[in-house]
Amino acid sequence: MATKIKYDPGFDALSSDESKLLEEACEAISTFLSRSDVINNVPFKTRDAHVTAYSTLKGTFTVSENFEEQSVFPQKNMDCLIRISNAHMKVMPQKRTIPAYGFSLQLSHNHHTIANFPMVNFPLFPINNVSRFLKIFIAVNQFFSGSFFSKIFNSFRITKYSLMTLPAFLKPDFVKEVFRLVRKRKNFILSFDYHSIGVYRLGDHLVKLKLVPKNVSSKPDTDRIDWSIQNYIKEHKYELDLMVQYCYDLQKHPVNQLNTLWQNSPFVSIGTITTSEIIDKNNMDIENLSFNPFENIKELQPVGRLQKLRDKAYKTSYKIRKNKLL
Repeated sequence: MATKIKYDPGFDALSSDESKLLEEACEAISTFLSRSDVINNVPFKTRDAHVTAYSTLKGTFTVSENFEEQSVFPQKNMDCLIRISNAHMKVMPQKRTIPAYGFSLQLSHNHHTIANFPMVNFPLFPINNVSRFLKIFIAVNQFFSGSFFSKIFNSFRITKYSLMTLPAFLKPDFVKEVFRLVRKRKNFILSFDYHSIGVYRLGDHLVKLKLVPKNVSSKPDTDRIDWSIQNYIKEHKYELDLMVQYCYDLQKHPVNQLNTLWQNSPFVSIGTITTSEIIDKNNMDIENLSFNPFENIKELQPVGRLQKLRDKAYKTSYKIRKNKLL
C-alpha cells in the first residue's frame, strides 16, 4: 500500500517579499470593506468576496463508520452550517448568472468550531505564484474601492498581471475543467460537486476535499437561485458525501500547484451531511461569520502557501465587518 505524505510546515512558508505583499493586500481589503456598504448599496460592511448569499442551511454531519481515521474528529455527529454564495466581491442578482458558486461549510459541536471548509464548484485555481496572485488581488480591490482615475490605473494593472498568468489558464487540466463547467453552466446549484481550494491536514496527512450531492436533479425549477434552493429543501432531503483525496506522491499530488488535478488518488468518503432547515440568508448572525479555515482544530488546518494567505485576509475582513455591522 502506498505511503501517505505527512504534513510539513515547509509547505506553508512565505518569503519576506510575499509577507510584505500580504500586508499590502490586507490594507486593500480594509479600504474596500470600509466602503463596501456604499459600493454594494447595503446597510452593512460586506465580505471581500462571496458577498451574495443564495441560501443558508443547517444540518448534521455524521462520520462514516468505515472511515479509517475517525479519531481525527472529536465527535461522530456534529452540527453543520452551510452558506451558499456567488464568488463575486459585489452584490449579484439572485437570478441565474455565471456559475461561480461558493459552498462554505462549518462543522461544530456544542457551539465550538471543529472546521470551516470554504469550497467552490470548480476544482482548480489558476495562479500558483503567490506574489502574482497578491498583485492581482490588490489591484482588483483598489479598482472597486478607488476613484475614477484609480479604476483606470488598476484596470491596466489587472490586465498586465492577468496576461502574465495566461499560461496557467492553458494547462490541460484547467482547460478541461473550464469546458466541463461551461457544459454545466445552467445546472441546479445544489447538483454541483464542491471542492476545497487547496490542501488540508487530516490528522498527520494531506488531503483535498470534495462534497458530492446524492441524487439531486441537475435541472432547477426556477431561474431564481435562492427560490430554487428553498423549493428543493422543502420537498427533498438534501444529502452530500464529504470525501477526501490523499496525497501519496508530491509529484503527482503537488501541494502548491493548484491548477493541477491529483492523479491516481481515489476519493474516499469520510461522512455524510444531511440538511434539516433553511435559515434566512439575510440573518446578520450568519452574515457576520468568517468561515476562516484557520479556526479549525489542529488536525484539520489548511496547508499550502496560497492557503496561508487566507488567515490574515479573513481576520482583516472579520474585524472590520464585526465592528461595522449594524
